Amino acid sequence: MLPTLGIDNIIQVPAATESFRILHHQPINMPLIKEAHKHDFFMLLIIENGSGIHTVDFENYEVSDFTVFFLAPGQAHHWDLSPETTGYQILFPADFLQSYQTENPFFKSKSIPFLRINPDYYHQLTGEIRQMEMELKHSLPYTDSIIQSRLLVILSLLRRWYEASYEGSYIVKPIRLLQNFSTLLEEHYQDHNDVAFYAGKLHVTANYLNTVCKRESGQTAGEQIRDRILLEIKRMLILTNADIKEIAFGLGFNDTSYFGRFFKKFTGQTPLSFRKNQ
Repeated sequence: MLPTLGIDNIIQVPAATESFRILHHQPINMPLIKEAHKHDFFMLLIIENGSGIHTVDFENYEVSDFTVFFLAPGQAHHWDLSPETTGYQILFPADFLQSYQTENPFFKSKSIPFLRINPDYYHQLTGEIRQMEMELKHSLPYTDSIIQSRLLVILSLLRRWYEASYEGSYIVKPIRLLQNFSTLLEEHYQDHNDVAFYAGKLHVTANYLNTVCKRESGQTAGEQIRDRILLEIKRMLILTNADIKEIAFGLGFNDTSYFGRFFKKFTGQTPLSFRKNQ
């Protein structure tokens, strides 16, 4: 399995708080991480000016001025940015806002991972960011609380603009059953690929779960389970040197031949050809 890296494993930037970082890039020029890895933290990539491509879980998204990208723990990503690209990164662990009960739709599985904002919204965000940068320069009482509060303001603003931009999408306003199913799927996809398991956990029938998922998202629960497993296979093929048997067994496939047929059926490529082509 991939090693999980924390913020301090990746970015050695002293700060007043150990669990939060802001990086102001002029231009963005992140060091390469040589070993395959996943992050255990959330990231906001806030582009001021620039262009290029940001790839999140094998989907390419265009980078342009005043764009915010959202990255949740465990997602595979890389970027190819023009040399003059500028902006900010905000990085924080899952428990940094533990005392605040809030749901952010842009960090959910299958959410659209970017938001284009106007210059006024951008300046509203950077006003909050500059206040946090000033706070981080000094180790004072209540620094963490102040940073948490300002981060909550930023996330709330982004949620307001995100929901307005994608109004009517199930991605923004999922019903509670889909939220709970998505959470369970992230926890158990490596061990359970049957709809009945998730339906039992959610106290509904498998048919009902499939029906609701299809109506609200366009995919049945079974299709969402399948796609989550396929995504993880792709991550493992590209981000690790694990052999096909290791990947198959790690994701609950006891038969490597079936594993290969499963992958090819839904991607059109064998696992080895996918790894080679990527």
